[in-house]
Amino acid sequence: MPIGLAPTERSSFEAHTIDHGALDAAALLELPFADGVKIRGYTAINQPNCQIIIEDFMPGDEFWWTFVHDEQQYCLSGEMDVEVYLPPLYSEVIKTTIKPGTVYSYPVGARKHVKVTSDEPFRHICFCSPSPNYPFPTVDELKG
Repeated sequence: MPIGLAPTERSSFEAHTIDHGALDAAALLELPFADGVKIRGYTAINQPNCQIIIEDFMPGDEFWWTFVHDEQQYCLSGEMDVEVYLPPLYSEVIKTTIKPGTVYSYPVGARKHVKVTSDEPFRHICFCSPSPNYPFPTVDELKG
């Protein structure tokens, strides 16, 4: 059993500088449950308390996603329209446009519909807590 206040494995300190070149060169990955939609990204940090992913959604793409964890995001570039349907009944809907410099939060169980409206990829940082351990490559693997 871990020692300390936390009943689970502890996270440690890490720092990461975003590598835009590595992300620009990354292969596109099929987005599960969204036929024909491809994204690219990499895991910047993956600790028990949080997986931090640098991710692109492609221009014109539109899809649905449901969150199995809490997630905060920060938009670096691009633009997207988003509709967020909040649990438990999904009758509360929030619609907004996300632009560079916007920080936003999805609660566990939220369902979203997004449409990328910019001519460039919608690039953002995802802070997924606790870590869902999504199978994104690391930046070192991208540079391989």
